[in-house]
Amino acid sequence: MKISHTLMLIGLALPFTVQAQSIQDWEKCADKVGSTLNVLEIGNIGYEQEIKIRCGERPSTTISKDKLVNSLASDVIKASQWKSRFQKLTLKDYAAVQASLTVSGPMQREGDWLVGSGYDPKGADSEQAIIAVNTRNNKVMAAYVSAGVLHTYGFDENSKDVPEKFWQWMSGKTAAG
Repeated sequence: MKISHTLMLIGLALPFTVQAQSIQDWEKCADKVGSTLNVLEIGNIGYEQEIKIRCGERPSTTISKDKLVNSLASDVIKASQWKSRFQKLTLKDYAAVQASLTVSGPMQREGDWLVGSGYDPKGADSEQAIIAVNTRNNKVMAAYVSAGVLHTYGFDENSKDVPEKFWQWMSGKTAAG
């Protein structure tokens, strides 16, 4: 009996993370937790970590082609029907590209393409990524910057069907400075 009580106390002392059941639950949790935190005191990294500890990872979802507009780039790269495409494209770098989209904006339309970008708050803005999905043919492309090095997937400088927003993002990352 003493052993079971000891194990129970040890189990209660171990840190754990929760996992929200739905995106709506996660967003409610993140809003609630965020309202109790002062980002000026703990910084972006502390803020993100506290939400992750209390609310878990933002759940992945299913995002159909017609719902891609205004979906967060961080959700698109993890969504079941797009994840495998990005994994095949980026191979061993998938996790790095995904992490570089942790804080991301919504996907924006440019012709047949939807483009979204973001950054990893733990990387102090040195880890950034951009992704694009072609809604006509389902082609995907990605690029990310890590420690000043640009990595590209699914296109090169001679590719013709690359969205202008993609080129603009890349030119901002490769400009001398």
